Amino acid sequence: MPGAVPHIAVGLLSAAFVHLKHFRLEFSLAIFIGNLLPDVIKFGITAIRQGTLAVFYVKQDGFFHSLSSLTSDYANWFTVGFFLLLLATFLYHYHVIKKKKLWEYEELYVFLLIGIITHLIMDALIMEKGPWF
Repeated sequence: MPGAVPHIAVGLLSAAFVHLKHFRLEFSLAIFIGNLLPDVIKFGITAIRQGTLAVFYVKQDGFFHSLSSLTSDYANWFTVGFFLLLLATFLYHYHVIKKKKLWEYEELYVFLLIGIITHLIMDALIMEKGPWF
């Protein structure tokens, strides 16, 4: 997996591309956050559990590896998205959210998922040399 700088750079480039195409800041933020989300979950939760602020120097114990296997699986992200969209549809059915908001949530999830898939593809193709590169 690549370090933080390549993920941030690709996230910013894809966010800029999406912003130039759609002119919506929330879509750009969704793809940028999606590109960082798997590592934020993996390293952030492990750092909190280990009681440290040094996110790039967490001990890669069993808890880290279990989170890593959960966040690097495409099926898990699609399953979470399916249940979130199912919840949004349920709330739409009971008139808690409007149809326009439902479509916006679906579009936001698609851009988030594109960012996550980009992150996972980068993890598969680029070998990490350190926490930053």
